[in-house]
Amino acid sequence: MNKMFAFEELELMQQNLSSVENGEGIFILDRNGDIIFANRKARDVYIWKEEIKRKLDRRKIILNKRNKKVVIYPILEKNDIRFFFGLVRNDEEIDKMKRKIMVIQKRFDSFKENMSHYFFNPIVIAKGYLDILLEKRELSNEDKEDVKKVKEAIERIEKVVRNIVVEGIIKE
Repeated sequence: MNKMFAFEELELMQQNLSSVENGEGIFILDRNGDIIFANRKARDVYIWKEEIKRKLDRRKIILNKRNKKVVIYPILEKNDIRFFFGLVRNDEEIDKMKRKIMVIQKRFDSFKENMSHYFFNPIVIAKGYLDILLEKRELSNEDKEDVKKVKEAIERIEKVVRNIVVEGIIKE
């Protein structure tokens, strides 16, 4: 059971290790809270080390310091704290990324609206004309079959466009 708890904590750490690539700070504390390692982005940990030491616990700790968020994970073995793994995230950078995501989302929403308008309108018009054509009695059975095939092809295009607009993927 204790091993399971340590494994769960390590799994959480692994999920956050990608932050190293994103330029976030990482640091390691020994079981007493002394700094073993801190990369360049985590150097503020040296300033906050006494406060951090006072708050260390067997559970994940989150501290908000200035514009940064500090997250510390205890790493356990046989229910004993072996060391602590920490991340320092710059909230300004995260806010900047969130704003970029919002701009991209607005552009995507606008794209989907334009896709709907510029594709669905002609598709609906074409299907309407095909329905009118199918109702004409002068068409031979062979011509009616050809018109039905054209209508089926247009309906396939309509499905693709609907999937692009609704799901954001190209598929039938």
